[in-house]
Amino acid sequence: MKHGIVIMVAGFILAGCIAATKEKVPMKYYGYAGCTVDEKKEGIHLLVCNTQDGSFQRVGVLTNVVGTTYFVLNRTCTRLYTFQEDPQLAKPLNAVAVCYAIEPTSLREINRIPLRAGVPCYIALDQKEEAVVWADYGNAIAGVCALKADGSLDTAVPTVTIQHTGSGPDKPRQDKAHAHCAVVTPDNRYLGIVDLGTDRVKFYDFAMWKSGLREVPSLTIKTAPGAGPRHILFHQNKTLMFLLNELNSTISTYRYTGHSFEHICTLPTLPPDFKAFSKCAAVKVTADGKMVFASNRGHDSIAAYAVDVQTGMLTLQAISPLAGKFPRDFELMPGEKFMLVGHEMSNEIQTYALDRAKGTLTPVGAPFSVHKPLCFKFGTPVQ
Repeated sequence: MKHGIVIMVAGFILAGCIAATKEKVPMKYYGYAGCTVDEKKEGIHLLVCNTQDGSFQRVGVLTNVVGTTYFVLNRTCTRLYTFQEDPQLAKPLNAVAVCYAIEPTSLREINRIPLRAGVPCYIALDQKEEAVVWADYGNAIAGVCALKADGSLDTAVPTVTIQHTGSGPDKPRQDKAHAHCAVVTPDNRYLGIVDLGTDRVKFYDFAMWKSGLREVPSLTIKTAPGAGPRHILFHQNKTLMFLLNELNSTISTYRYTGHSFEHICTLPTLPPDFKAFSKCAAVKVTADGKMVFASNRGHDSIAAYAVDVQTGMLTLQAISPLAGKFPRDFELMPGEKFMLVGHEMSNEIQTYALDRAKGTLTPVGAPFSVHKPLCFKFGTPVQ
């Protein structure tokens, strides 16, 4: 299979690849944008982005893929992990994990392994980068795949999965369990699986995952009924954790002690007078940990909050209306002057200038046309 790729340079801070420093930010970065694959079979676009003015240029695209391409990069930005459908496997459990070498204006497939699941909606790396963890929304399956020292998928170690069951009060979205996110805690002790369908975040012993995922009930987070938890994100201080609830449009902060999760606060992501349909999508934090953002699909906006790093309390700064529909994902550019936002239902990517003092976003330049964008990451500076 031959692969091309699109380089995106516009405004995403890639966790792990770009450290927060006081040094001058390079002008151009490689970026990667995943989308829902259409008849063109284009999965990941490669871009080169300008951190000074927010502009970006497409330079390639990963082709001949089937599925939705949510993905993750390792810290050195040499490996990209994602999923595809394999026509040789029987649906609905026909997904494979794929490891690509980043070269960096092209993606070269290294290897792939079957998951015994549908195409996952989320993927992450553990803290030691010895495994990839993932969540399959449709089948409520989550799992772990081992990695070799060179970053390739370890085909000799069987993939381990866990099946969620249950339901919630908000039908039909909570008619059954829906594993929506998989994240390993900062101390690498537990694997958290966010389940939108059951209003739970369940944690599993990660140290012994190769012998099976064993639940740790004392760590379970129970949200408000019908909240529909979607994503979790740990703060840089390794103790605060943000939980974004999709169905009731709220964001919560918890303190992780190593033995429990203590609820700190929960705030709405929408204006109090907005009563129409909307649902949350993505949550991101700035490199200094002082601001967190949440996107609203329906209200078509991004809410910005100031973070009190000591207490974990959030203060709403602004809710910025967007120029397109359904912000499925977004990412801050290196330097954090700009943000790249994917307007899923408008089929476009738009750059926004960020006012750090006010928390507001202003569109910059013209949107870039792409089919249903849903994931963004930044790689290395352009040499």
